[in-house]
Amino acid sequence: MPWWFWILLWAALLVGAAGAVVGSGYWLVRKALRVVSDAGADLARLSAPRAASGADVLRNENGVDPPAPGSAVFADPDAMRRAYVQGRADRRTARTARRVARRAQRGQAQSLRDLGLI
Repeated sequence: MPWWFWILLWAALLVGAAGAVVGSGYWLVRKALRVVSDAGADLARLSAPRAASGADVLRNENGVDPPAPGSAVFADPDAMRRAYVQGRADRRTARTARRVARRAQRGQAQSLRDLGLI
């Protein structure tokens, strides 16, 4: 093989390696900038004033304060079971009412079970 072939071969290899390094560096910088941007957005979200907590929402909707955390430990198990069953029934009724309203708004057929006919 002639001597100039080796020069061309090594030049092509060096250009390819340099291109791979530049491309990888560009990809890495873009990823790093995206991470920094997301971290800045998360910090801004965390430092912003918080909205009402779940307890505040419950207090506002029902008009009563929710039970203090840990109060169920010393409560009567039968009373806790009754409260759980009642809450589950209330949630189920509310969910059914939302489904009936949504289907009525969209003009969709209603389930006979949702309407209480079965």
